[in-house]
Amino acid sequence: MKNNQEMKNSRRSFLKGSLVAGAAAAAGTVALGVPQALAAQDASGDAATQPKHSWEAVPDPIPASKITATVDVDVVVVGAGVAGIFAANSAVEGGLKVALLEKFKTYSVRAKDNGAVNTKVQKRLGMHIDENEMAARLIQFSQNRVHHKLVRDFVFQSGRVFDHYIDMCEANGVSVDVLPEYKVNAVTPSYPTAHNFFLKNQAHSTGSEYVPTQVYLVRVVEKACKDKGVDFHYNTAAKQLIKDKDGRITGVIAKVKGGGYTQFNAKKAVILAVGGYTENQEMLDTWAPWAKYAEIPCYTPIGGNQGEGIAMALWAGASLMKPPFPIMIHTIPAPPLGNDSMAANQTFLHVNKNGERYEDENQPDPFQCNTRFMQPDGKAWAIFSSSYFKDQAPIKTSMGGPVNEPAEALEDSISKGMAFKAATLSELAGKIGIPADKLAKTVARYSELAKKGKDEDFGKQADRMFPIEQAPFFAVPIKSHLLVTVGSLNVNPEMQCLDTNSVAIPGLFAVGNTMGNFFGVDYPLMAPGISSGRCIVMSHLLGERLAKA
Repeated sequence: MKNNQEMKNSRRSFLKGSLVAGAAAAAGTVALGVPQALAAQDASGDAATQPKHSWEAVPDPIPASKITATVDVDVVVVGAGVAGIFAANSAVEGGLKVALLEKFKTYSVRAKDNGAVNTKVQKRLGMHIDENEMAARLIQFSQNRVHHKLVRDFVFQSGRVFDHYIDMCEANGVSVDVLPEYKVNAVTPSYPTAHNFFLKNQAHSTGSEYVPTQVYLVRVVEKACKDKGVDFHYNTAAKQLIKDKDGRITGVIAKVKGGGYTQFNAKKAVILAVGGYTENQEMLDTWAPWAKYAEIPCYTPIGGNQGEGIAMALWAGASLMKPPFPIMIHTIPAPPLGNDSMAANQTFLHVNKNGERYEDENQPDPFQCNTRFMQPDGKAWAIFSSSYFKDQAPIKTSMGGPVNEPAEALEDSISKGMAFKAATLSELAGKIGIPADKLAKTVARYSELAKKGKDEDFGKQADRMFPIEQAPFFAVPIKSHLLVTVGSLNVNPEMQCLDTNSVAIPGLFAVGNTMGNFFGVDYPLMAPGISSGRCIVMSHLLGERLAKA
């Protein structure tokens, strides 16, 4: 617990940017920050002097007496997820001496899709994407709340960067495939960007089904890092950034699990690849309030996205992108959360708790989440009949498309109470707690429009509508999963962190989900895999630039 004097680090002073660092820097280098709980308001009762949020309370510097070791390198990378691993690899390829710090015992990896534009694999498959068009659509989707150069650098450089890693993977027995484009509807743009890296002769995703193959890509690049001399420090949690008297970030102080503190001095740069803040409810409520409507957090490893690395940057004077921050919310879950991934299918009827249809269901999955959140109590169900297995069979799936879930998987979900089955619509309505007469009326109208071949109510694409008449009938509760937050720190187009006056902080950079100003609102499913692809491409570009600086 802090005492009253310590609590006088006011929010006003904090928002001017690292007052503690500025005062101490005159005497030399100063370290900032380890998380501490906020104390109660001091006896003065002056609420204006109290931090509004926990991360605004700048903690005391770690004293030099507690530092038991020192490491000198050119670049310190904090975080061994996709962004951190690729930043380290690019920097060491450029001849820089690199240390990578990670609080867990190994790297963090999840997912399967990696977005890129006009790679050698896409060309091999006869795919071509107009870079200018795609960049313009991504910027438009973000409502212009991004740095255009960041987005365009990704689009125009991703092919070259990916080709480098495709060669590396194929030389190490890892194959690469690209999922075909899925045209959700006539008005929503889409591009075949999702690259899957998988072991030869091994099953991999061919659509929206989840096959976690990303580990094979990251494993290859981690080995390449080690072979080239990257100094990995697993079980080592960054606690403070070090700032010199001129305001430059010159390193990191980290706590070794079961040991003491080590000071990592960075001659050129500290790169923050510390992920997001999905496990920090205070940050979510403040920066991304829409996230509260997602029922299920879905990030691994647990404890990996608590936001402490972001707070560490703020204590050193970094600023945040303009809120609200972009997030990734989908209906489709990852194991072991169950077999309800088919709930987002564009071919189903969606009804709310009143038994009413409320949307054109043929929308990208994140869009479906948004409309569902607006329904009474946020509740909705996907309704379909046993003809589903025949009706949907001809529909070619891809990333963002319907999931052809086998009958046995659906029955498994039913046995676990994750889906419902009934001989009649009235019985089905009783099981899910909605008015039977309303459901019957809605289903009859939907079936009528499906037969007519024209959705007069919501304008849904005709070939995605099927009559719901053949018993038994099914209902899948539509719930959403908060996957990741995809931006927080305010950066310029060169990925430098900016202070509260929008001035670049020398020596401090952010990549991956820590980097703001790349996504504006949400994850643009028009370019599947772009979140992981952005981590790979932008981190690689940063490493190249630092090597040339």
